[in-house]
Amino acid sequence: MNIISTQSIQTPKAFSAGAFKNPSSSVKTSIFYFNDIHGQIPKMQRLYSASENAKLSAAQNGADFFKFSSGDTFIGSDEKRNTAAASFLRLSQVDAQTLGNHEFDITASICADLLKNTDTKILGMNMNFPNNTSQMAKRVMRSAIVSDKSGQKYGLIGLQPSDMQKRLKKQEILEGITIDDKEQTLIELQQEVDKLRQQGVNKIILLSHEGNETEREIAQRISGIDVILGGHSHDLIDGVKQGENLFYSPQGEPVIITQAGRDGNYFGQLNLEFNSDGQITYIQNNLTDTNHFSSNLIMSKTIDSIMGESPEIGTLGKVDAIPKNNLVEENPWADFVADAVKKDLDAEIVLINSANFRGSVDTGTVTERDISSIFPFNNKLRKVKLNEKDLVDAINMCAKSLVSHNSKPGIMQVSGLTYTMNRQGELTELTFIDKQGQRHAIDVKNPDANKTYTAVYDEFLLGGGDGLDMLKQDKENVLEEYHFDKDKCTIDYIKSLSQPFEVKKDNRIRIL
Repeated sequence: MNIISTQSIQTPKAFSAGAFKNPSSSVKTSIFYFNDIHGQIPKMQRLYSASENAKLSAAQNGADFFKFSSGDTFIGSDEKRNTAAASFLRLSQVDAQTLGNHEFDITASICADLLKNTDTKILGMNMNFPNNTSQMAKRVMRSAIVSDKSGQKYGLIGLQPSDMQKRLKKQEILEGITIDDKEQTLIELQQEVDKLRQQGVNKIILLSHEGNETEREIAQRISGIDVILGGHSHDLIDGVKQGENLFYSPQGEPVIITQAGRDGNYFGQLNLEFNSDGQITYIQNNLTDTNHFSSNLIMSKTIDSIMGESPEIGTLGKVDAIPKNNLVEENPWADFVADAVKKDLDAEIVLINSANFRGSVDTGTVTERDISSIFPFNNKLRKVKLNEKDLVDAINMCAKSLVSHNSKPGIMQVSGLTYTMNRQGELTELTFIDKQGQRHAIDVKNPDANKTYTAVYDEFLLGGGDGLDMLKQDKENVLEEYHFDKDKCTIDYIKSLSQPFEVKKDNRIRIL
């Protein structure tokens, strides 16, 4: 087993001169990667700038250069947002991507239509099509492909999430497409890798939207893969750590795994050196905050031409930092938005699942598009009668995210309530704050199933999303259905505030 030389640098640049250890004796490769952008348009504008900088730096260092996406660039059903995301892929000249579950929020045929004007290779080895003449079947490459860079051959393979069916609102949006289960995927993956090696391709890159747990398994069970660019589980994987993102295949070959979190907040730069046998001898893996780069004028103009200029609604003077893992911590934007919904819709309680938040807004001028970018799903709000027992059960179930391996489904963000959890993921205290500001303790061990609250949450939770079946409601318990999501309430609320306004958390959620 060879010893891998690693180096990590902290810089917003792709890599500094001299970053490669052996500039003349190895094949040098630089990969700009991102995953799970979730339609965050402000981040795409910055990512474009970052990727162009990375491309220039790679050229200066004589490295083969790639841009890759590991899925979920699209999100939700907003056609203009997804058209802008497709333009980002085209203008950025992303070499290849795999498709995540959110690419199918807009249905398979619309997704294929949006991608047809990009040169990005769409990789999907474990996808099965009921009709091979469909646009998606024509667009997706199920077999591995070979990319030639400066005379060097790289094998590229892509995987969709094996749990795709569990991640969709409606199964019909797949239009009959199925994804192989994990075990079948691994069998086929080894076969594809073997085919590449038989062709003399010894540098193989996997673009995966399977999630980190499965990607670790792939690294240790499949022989021949060198790089796994991951997605789906939203992990932030910086640097190189043996046993965490550096593994060895059954044949003793080093395998590096990456992932850059979610919502375009970070991107990755993976610099490698391969020996003549195609084995990695040097690794440098860095995550960089996307906010280190400015929005690109070309991207901004393109997006404005697609979506129209967005009205300004206020000025953000100060905002508390978004937690690094906003699935299991109080989110200042969640506090702000939940309070806005509570006020606008005259509710006693507002519940928002943490995973519903897909970004944040920088200080300075705020537009309607900035706020809508936080909620790309366009889930409609509902006002319901929610009994105390179901309320406690829902918060308790979400509290278990503190001890789940992927922090899912995430804690419940709230307004009209405060609560405390322990590190074991147990709800220990819950307090209701009425409209007069009076505080009422709720017995979390013996909640009253006959006591109800006027609560607002969205149709995703009303449908029992994320396994929260206790939030489903019979028709007689639904008091009002709204045709808008949380962004409308938030925009109206911001307009009513003195400017500049602030966004800050108030410790309504505590973890002991």
